Amino acid sequence: MDSFFGRRANMDSEMIQETPYIAAMNGEWQHMVDYYKENSQYLFSRVTLSLDTGFHLAVQSNEEQPLKDLLGIMGGKEFILPETRNEFGNTVLHEATIYGNYEAVKLLVERCPDLLKEKNNYGETPLFTAAGFGEAEIVEFLIASKPEECVDCNGRILSIHRQRSKDGLSILGAAIIGQHFALLLLELDESLHNLEDNMGRTALNLLAEMPTGFESGYPMGIFERLIYSCLPVIRHHEVKSQVQTWCRAMKDLESGNLGSNLLNYLKVPNESKMISDLLRCRFLPQGYWPPMLERFWNQKRANVFALGLVKILIQKDTSWKSVSITERMYLQIPLFLATRYGIEEIVWEIIKLYPHAVEKLNDKGQSILDVAVIHRQKKIFNLVKQQRIPLARLRRVIDKKGNTLLHHVADTSQYRGGTKPGPAHQLQDELQWFEQVREVIPSHYVTLRNDEGKTAEELFIESHQDQLNSARIWIKETTQSCSTVAALVATFVFAAAYTMPGGSDENGKPNLIKSPYFLSFAVADVVSLAFSLTSLTVFLSLLTSRFELQDFHIALPRKLTVGFTFLFLSMMTSMLSFGSTILILIQSGTKLTTLLLSVASFLPVLVFTIMQFRLYVSFLDSTYDILKRNWKALVSFRVSRLPRMKKLCLIE
Repeated sequence: MDSFFGRRANMDSEMIQETPYIAAMNGEWQHMVDYYKENSQYLFSRVTLSLDTGFHLAVQSNEEQPLKDLLGIMGGKEFILPETRNEFGNTVLHEATIYGNYEAVKLLVERCPDLLKEKNNYGETPLFTAAGFGEAEIVEFLIASKPEECVDCNGRILSIHRQRSKDGLSILGAAIIGQHFALLLLELDESLHNLEDNMGRTALNLLAEMPTGFESGYPMGIFERLIYSCLPVIRHHEVKSQVQTWCRAMKDLESGNLGSNLLNYLKVPNESKMISDLLRCRFLPQGYWPPMLERFWNQKRANVFALGLVKILIQKDTSWKSVSITERMYLQIPLFLATRYGIEEIVWEIIKLYPHAVEKLNDKGQSILDVAVIHRQKKIFNLVKQQRIPLARLRRVIDKKGNTLLHHVADTSQYRGGTKPGPAHQLQDELQWFEQVREVIPSHYVTLRNDEGKTAEELFIESHQDQLNSARIWIKETTQSCSTVAALVATFVFAAAYTMPGGSDENGKPNLIKSPYFLSFAVADVVSLAFSLTSLTVFLSLLTSRFELQDFHIALPRKLTVGFTFLFLSMMTSMLSFGSTILILIQSGTKLTTLLLSVASFLPVLVFTIMQFRLYVSFLDSTYDILKRNWKALVSFRVSRLPRMKKLCLIE
């Protein structure tokens, strides 16, 4: 044992030991330990292509015993552990924090405290990696067990842990990127909030670039939204009191004052674990809920904690105080970042705390209203519209290139296709967006030209030409397909009208006319024929329509919606006619047969509905928005035409 380190120095450094690796992959940890007992000279040899040693594999097992056995084989040679690194420069303690092996961390810190000071290739200490991977319990243990290695006399995290050297990312920023327990770190060291990385990003900047960390950036359907709203979740203020208690205890510990905070903290064995669970938002056993509900639960908890962190960071942010904004500051100011990424929560919290911040302009002369228009952030656009006094100024802003708000609608550099299915509806969405912004700006701004000599409408037509061509092709192909289906349905129901189920007598009277299902057959057949021919007529009129840009705003989508509706109704009534025919022929009185035939009859309709539901909802939604806006305009016009006395009476 005493001379195995000397023998190790003479080994081929490139040789990889396969036996312990295979044992570890099969979960045979005792077999791996037995191998090292017999071949102690290979204890620090590489066993993977990533240059991991047996120690690295042992902590990845998430068990205590394998590492404990290897440390026993190592004996008193702890000084070699800081030099034992893999390809990424990670020591064994780094790997233990990354994999969340709490017991392994305790063993390693006890045997070799110097591991806490070691950095990997990215300039990260074990405390930093533990924070980045959301291991709250390990962070608590490291600070509590070795406070002199983690914090200074003022309770601030030591500089070696505060930022990694590769890109300057702070320990708080690493926790935020991992969407973990950043509240713990911020309560412990408030000075972390203004640390900037090499790109000038603070913690609030990182949050403003993470739309999926907030409810507004997490797309959900009706059913998903219902589940999300019903799930309970702990709120920030409930966690904050626990964190403050823990921080006071930690500060008492590092100052040598064994006060009541620390004594109370140490009296409860599970207190540390409870705070860890609070900060990591784990209040239910893993696998207790179905995967879908657990996913929504995790998402909602992350959203709540992100919002709580945002409120704290906004109170500490001072970027809104600067009078002028350079291009670099424009990219970094959280208000503009949150507007760009559509994070309503951050925008609202900033406006609520600093109302005048909404009037700031960047070096391009653009306000957050301009940024919202460029990036198609309609919810933030509507949020700013509610601020009537700032809106009066922002709607008149013209940037340094002479562009108005309406010119920015034509800017497709940040356009990502929208959320509507099909090029036609995406183009319609752009046209509606153009009209919505036109209602905000002064009327004479519509004719203003920018520095390129173009009005907003001219620029819009030019920038959307490719989208217009795609919409023309899509709507023609869709109309032709729907016309074919409508013609097939019309042919089927027309033939069924002259082929009575059960035949007719010599007078032409149907033999089964007295059947209770005959009337439903006749009515469904006639209605289906009427609907199919109507839809066919509408689709044919679409094929002969103009396909100019403005036609995609109302005329073409309205015709497509009407034709699609009648086609759907014709398919539904044709299946009803088919089911009635079968029931007439079999003359069965059993309820089970009737139910099975009904289900079989409506199966094509069900499949058609499921496959085309999103497209059809898009049709109806677009039509409803147009009708709603036109109705408001009509009501406003009628009210404005009333005599003055009638207006006053109306208001009263």
